[in-house]
Amino acid sequence: MGQISQKLTEQLCGPQSADQRHLETLLQVSRAIGSIHDTDLLMHTIMDQVTAAFCADRSTMFIHQPDSRELYSNVAQGVEEYGHEIRIPDRHGIAGDVFHSHEPVCVADTLEDNRFARAVASNTGYVPRSMLVVPVLHRTGRGLGVLQVMDKRVGYFDELALELLEAIAVQVAIALENAQLYEAQQRQFDSFVFAFSAALDARDPLTAVHSINVANYAMGIAFELGQGPAEIEWQRIAGLLHDVGKIGTPEMVLSKPGRLSDGEFAVMKEHASHSATILSRIEFTEQFKGMAETAAAHHERLDGSGYPLGLKADQINLRARILAVADVFDALTQDRHYRAGMSLEQAFGILDEQAPHALDANCIAALKRFMAFN
Repeated sequence: MGQISQKLTEQLCGPQSADQRHLETLLQVSRAIGSIHDTDLLMHTIMDQVTAAFCADRSTMFIHQPDSRELYSNVAQGVEEYGHEIRIPDRHGIAGDVFHSHEPVCVADTLEDNRFARAVASNTGYVPRSMLVVPVLHRTGRGLGVLQVMDKRVGYFDELALELLEAIAVQVAIALENAQLYEAQQRQFDSFVFAFSAALDARDPLTAVHSINVANYAMGIAFELGQGPAEIEWQRIAGLLHDVGKIGTPEMVLSKPGRLSDGEFAVMKEHASHSATILSRIEFTEQFKGMAETAAAHHERLDGSGYPLGLKADQINLRARILAVADVFDALTQDRHYRAGMSLEQAFGILDEQAPHALDANCIAALKRFMAFN
């Protein structure tokens, strides 16, 4: 049990009236789960908070999976050595009965209840004697899952505790709905980004995986630079979308089997500005703010020799510097209409020649670490 849960246990198991404990518990649980959008993290947090609130041995949050007709929990709290998720048929045991009946129960002694799932207890190595089990219901009345609290002490819970857990389950339902909606929106956004980048790459068979490669290299650089998960994800999306402006580049320029003329190269360079224009029309969430400006700047160079704006040094943020190195590296190592792809030695040699005046030396060093290039 974590520090927060221990503190909560001390607060709630001390001398308080039932009403005080009830309100304090609801407040603490609400604060803990109100802003979590990841379902797995939400389940863990709910169980920690509920176990602490009831001064119990452990809790389990089961989520219903309609396709398999199962109740699923990704953690066996307190018996981590069990090592894997728990899945039971959605009509099995006390949890299954509560899920379908929508009726909460307070079980004084599980060994006296013929619904008790003895096989699950045997598999996890934990046999509860007292249980509180309540349904977690969608606002329409549909069952989302089951929340249960367990203890080895017979008769440990009472009806007042059951009422408290029911109140918590209402908050849990709202948090779970929000998390599932958020994850669905993330999947939708991700599929849009991937489909968009794949459609662009497909215009030229020789660069069919360029956006994916740039995304992977950019993520690797960000990781090696010590960036956190959110920033690494930002680089993934930026890598996939950085060349979106090429949708406006004529086919004869994009796929020309030879070096571009000055005029053709001028047309090709316009894709960076087009990227900024297109991406600025997408209403990105706060997490991906600045995507248009940064994606458009992946051809800017530290000495001001890049395009489309001729930005210099500190005018180019780290995100764009990462994209620039990832983009150049993939361009050098992949086959083009006018030349074969270079070896790692050749590609890194060219990158090193462009640092630090044009490309960021720290980003190049990070890419070398990511590629295990010595």
